[in-house]
Amino acid sequence: MGARYLYGDSQPFPDGYDFLTELRLFVQAASQALSLSEEADSLEYSLGERAQLHLHAVEAVQGFFEQVTELVADRAARSGAPQTVGPWARKILEHVDAVSSEAKAAFAQDLDQNQVDVTSRIRELRAQLRRVLGDYLLKDPLPVERWAISLNLLGDAPSGQCVLAHPGELTSSFGVDVAGDGAWSQPRKIGEISPGLALQVGWKKAFLRSSLHPDIAALDDQYVAAIELGPDSMELRLRRKPDSPRDGFVLTIDPDEHGAQIPKITRIDEKRGESDAPFASQGEDRARIHELFTALRSSTKPLLSRKRRLIYAHLDGHDVFERGLVRALFERISARLEPIAAQVSAHSPNPEELSLKVEREDGRREELYLRKQELADLTQPLSDEATALFRHLAFLPAPATPSAPPPPKNRL
Repeated sequence: MGARYLYGDSQPFPDGYDFLTELRLFVQAASQALSLSEEADSLEYSLGERAQLHLHAVEAVQGFFEQVTELVADRAARSGAPQTVGPWARKILEHVDAVSSEAKAAFAQDLDQNQVDVTSRIRELRAQLRRVLGDYLLKDPLPVERWAISLNLLGDAPSGQCVLAHPGELTSSFGVDVAGDGAWSQPRKIGEISPGLALQVGWKKAFLRSSLHPDIAALDDQYVAAIELGPDSMELRLRRKPDSPRDGFVLTIDPDEHGAQIPKITRIDEKRGESDAPFASQGEDRARIHELFTALRSSTKPLLSRKRRLIYAHLDGHDVFERGLVRALFERISARLEPIAAQVSAHSPNPEELSLKVEREDGRREELYLRKQELADLTQPLSDEATALFRHLAFLPAPATPSAPPPPKNRL
């Protein structure tokens, strides 16, 4: 039966998992991410302000030296001895022009250096932000509604990538440590996964006759070269030998416009770059390919636990880093946690804590606590605007409401 989770007042907890750990991970990651995002946004805004100040400074310096130039030229013209004063006036003007150029160059150099420093800091903050979100998602804090995986098993370094679909139109993708997996780190024959696999790959003429007979290929000794598995789709590339391009097969399942899964098999010759026309499987072959698809999904699913590096995170199909959607991502997750947090708080005997209980198979109960102040402390560096993200997660004090002004005193 396994352990059973209860509310802090011993009522059944219908969500049935350690919500307190999930909530703490969320608050910690979201606080760090929002803090980094706020600092990066502030620095980007400061770049614009600095550029405006530089523009005003250059305009002021330019105006000043133009006035000095006009003044020197005017005094020379009104000196009464332009032939005598003129050469010295030109020297002054040349010096004024040189000092003006030096001043503008100094302002430009200062602005350029500031932009280099600030831009470098922004890049550093954005990289930290990516690491924070990647580390958070690597801990599997979100339910997975659908998953897909892609494996390239050729060469000395097998590689892989998985894509996970989460509630709230959030999609994450990670690199997978295929080399560290006992089952997939070495070349694998398809017979190890689905033994006795023999499929029709087309038609062939009978010897000395014109009639056609099914062309059956035994695939057990074919090596898995690459796989792409979706919830209802597959592309499986097989090779006769794992270390050289030779004759092989490609098995595919692609849903048609009605959602029906259509299995096909194609004979290929990678060395010559040739392939037969795809052959649509029928009857028992179709059932066998579907069985193979199910077996491959089952065999590769453990690789999802070998995620190592965030490749991308998408919200509503948009990259959260390129579109500045990190806060929106955490808001989407927060909305899912809010009703659970409210119920946990309502069933927690101590108003200063969120609590659950775990009931073991032998009947023993373990109490789990999470102090609200501990969560509130994680949000301390944030602005009031950023802290609003956590307002409905049942751990922040209710905002103080302004008291009504006292009624006016009656005057006698």
